[in-house]
Amino acid sequence: MMMDVDMQLVGCDEAELRICDVLEVLQEEEVAEALVVSTPKPIVRIVEQPAPRALRFRYACEGRSAGSLPGVHSTPGARTVPEIEVLGLPDNIRAVALVSCVTRDAPYRPHPHAVVGGRGELGGVACHGGVCMAALNGSRLPLPHLGVQCVKRRDVEIALREREKLRIDPFQTGFDHRKNPSVIDLNSVRLCFQVFLEGEIKGKYTVPLDPVVSDPIYDKKATSELLICKMSDCSASVAGGREIILLCEKVAKDDIEVRFFEQDVEGNVCWEAAGDFTPAHVHRQVAICLRTPRYCRLDVSVPVSAFVQLRRPSDGACSVPLPFELTPLAPVRSSLPWLRRPSLVLSSSTASTSSVTETTSNGTSLCTLVPVVSSPTDIPSGLLTVH
Repeated sequence: MMMDVDMQLVGCDEAELRICDVLEVLQEEEVAEALVVSTPKPIVRIVEQPAPRALRFRYACEGRSAGSLPGVHSTPGARTVPEIEVLGLPDNIRAVALVSCVTRDAPYRPHPHAVVGGRGELGGVACHGGVCMAALNGSRLPLPHLGVQCVKRRDVEIALREREKLRIDPFQTGFDHRKNPSVIDLNSVRLCFQVFLEGEIKGKYTVPLDPVVSDPIYDKKATSELLICKMSDCSASVAGGREIILLCEKVAKDDIEVRFFEQDVEGNVCWEAAGDFTPAHVHRQVAICLRTPRYCRLDVSVPVSAFVQLRRPSDGACSVPLPFELTPLAPVRSSLPWLRRPSLVLSSSTASTSSVTETTSNGTSLCTLVPVVSSPTDIPSGLLTVH
């Protein structure tokens, strides 16, 4: 089934690369496998992941560059860029890579944010409709000029409709999610790399390889460095369950944990547990109300020195840990009131007791213990009569 869609870029006739070169394979319901390039089938792997929090996502209306994604191993003195490799690619077969944004969580659905970029150093990059295409020079493809351009929530459906016209759906998940934009996380994306090999017709890339996705990329503006500013308490019982309030820098309520842990003398973690709270307990992204976890042992006799820190599950980032003390259980006190009061000790030589039974008006019998003493001066002051 073919769709009558004009996929050519502006100036496509002069462009070295054209997305329309892979249009046919994207629009076919069933991909022809007339060309068998090798056994086993080539596979795509990511050599250098994009840095997770290096760039701010920018809108097209800002009128400025979306920036260039650095590689995860970039340093101030040595910049790296995202890079892919096709393993098992024959020397005589040309290939192109199509890069688009997909959602952070599986199943990986088309994301409304756009991949943008300028002309690269290796064969050029053609971008249109939120996706970019680049030719591989050999079996590897570095991508030094890719950026992420975001869309506003109200424009999500428009962006996904355009992506649907281009049939950019790497994992065939469909586009029903465009009807409910609120479920799409606009602060994070993954890059999806689809590689197509040249088929029997020169210049037509009709043999698709299995797509791969990068690690998540987060909008730098939407996330800040994890930091605990203040806590209502810095100690709790080993039994857990104590409610404390933690003030912190802005966090995402559905992407944060409070981690308690203990280290041995060598610095290895010998116990850890998470504080008990839900996203509803995160107040305005800067305060967390939680209950402390139960320690692994309750029979400790001295306080246990532990630590507490914030942890972001999505990327594993942690705050600087702060000291936290786990205290032994308090002595058990009896629920009987007379056992909680100071005991009265009378010498056998000066006192003894006898019981006196009284009957109340309703027929209830009360037994009173009355000390019998040898002389009035032997009666201790403040003697309590127990009923």
